[in-house]
Amino acid sequence: MSRMIVKALAVGAFLFGASLLCRAQGSGESFPNVPPQNVTAEQDFRQMLFQMGITLPTLPPRAEDPNRPEGSVVQDPANPEGRYMYNGHDLNRSLFGLWDNYDDTEEGFFPGRDSWRVGKYTPIPLLEMHSGRKIRSSSEWWSLRRPEIMHDAQECLYGYFPDNLPEVSFRTMEFSGKRNGIEFTQVNILGQIDCSSYPEIKNAPAVSATLRLPKNAKGPVPVMILLTWDMMVEQYWSIFSEQGWGLCVFSPTALQPDNGASLTDYLIGLVNKGNWRKPSDWGAIGAWSWGISRLVDYLLTDSRINPKGIGISGHSRYGKTALYAMACDDRIAIGFPSDAGSLGTKMNRRHWGQDLENSAIPSEYHWMAGNFLRWCGPLVEGQYLPRKVELLPLDAHSIVALCAPRPLFFNGGTQSQWSDPYGIYLTAAAASPVYELLGKKGLVMNDPKPVVDKAYIEGDLGYRYHDGGHVDTPDWPAFFEFAHKYIDF
Repeated sequence: MSRMIVKALAVGAFLFGASLLCRAQGSGESFPNVPPQNVTAEQDFRQMLFQMGITLPTLPPRAEDPNRPEGSVVQDPANPEGRYMYNGHDLNRSLFGLWDNYDDTEEGFFPGRDSWRVGKYTPIPLLEMHSGRKIRSSSEWWSLRRPEIMHDAQECLYGYFPDNLPEVSFRTMEFSGKRNGIEFTQVNILGQIDCSSYPEIKNAPAVSATLRLPKNAKGPVPVMILLTWDMMVEQYWSIFSEQGWGLCVFSPTALQPDNGASLTDYLIGLVNKGNWRKPSDWGAIGAWSWGISRLVDYLLTDSRINPKGIGISGHSRYGKTALYAMACDDRIAIGFPSDAGSLGTKMNRRHWGQDLENSAIPSEYHWMAGNFLRWCGPLVEGQYLPRKVELLPLDAHSIVALCAPRPLFFNGGTQSQWSDPYGIYLTAAAASPVYELLGKKGLVMNDPKPVVDKAYIEGDLGYRYHDGGHVDTPDWPAFFEFAHKYIDF
């Protein structure tokens, strides 16, 4: 799609947005200036739409929707507004009218008859400014293009870090243990957050983590910060201890719960003094990323930890967070954002599996700034494709580029089609030119497309497409092989 066409479509999208604004202002829906004590995710979601002047479109019944994939069948005939099935997949329709798509082109892992639904999206050149200026040196990357991408990331997707962030003071409790014949030291970490700026906060946020270190290590060890639940410490310790790595399990929901009902509480509510978020305010991913940086602050004070060997990982929604946290904190040396899908490691403009619009719902919108909702819906009213995401000035490869030249490892699964494993591979490939500009290799792969269970770890961007589902466990051995090229013991 040419830039002239995109510009024309953008004008159409602006006029469409303006009409939505008028309808929203005339809809009669209103919200109190101060959020109620029992605010729900649905109320907060609709308040953000109202605040931004966005009215959800009135869609035809699903059974009569001309955009429903041909051949799809409703799962429950008694509920024609429920989910549909197509070729073994659940099909849902977003609040903005976009149906799930699982038919890829011949280049992808899962070609299908409706491959046209993938869309002909315009690639975003990472080494070109919005003005059209080409980036030809590393100095231009650091001084010009990277700041531009970071601005876009905050303005369009993740929101801005507030200026009035609180102080964190850490308390720890340490003890020894033994698992599978390996002795360890465990440190329970609690980062207490200063809530004096808004003592009325209902629930005080905290940076909570569990650190395990091999007890008899000969020197400082690398540590992986892993976003997951406390109950997963034992499972992951069995993986990490065999490699001689330390493990730091970070529990992000103690800082900011994973729901929209808590956006006026915990850390986001603290800095906003209990008020509604503004469209450019950060969401849960931004808050969790800030908490990770505070955890890095603490880890760097422990002489048992290699300060140049701190990594980050998370799976699914926490993989999205791991990628953004690494982009925001250059003290993180290596990353494994596992199977993170849309708004994470797959290309958002590519309409396959999970789409950006799938997260524009009360159960997921809280991850992002409200501004990300601006990129939902058709670019031209009444036209199914392309979508407004075509105008989003950055994509997953842009966030990867913010991490350059530090190494990153990606994965996907043959049965994890929702996360779009081929789209994740495309992200790594598209970010490679930035790594090459900075003297690294990017993704190195001689096969036409990734082969199942083959680790591509020769370059500074690694990828493995495992046989299996939406999990990270099959890929940890390949990650450690990849990581040991960079991390010293």
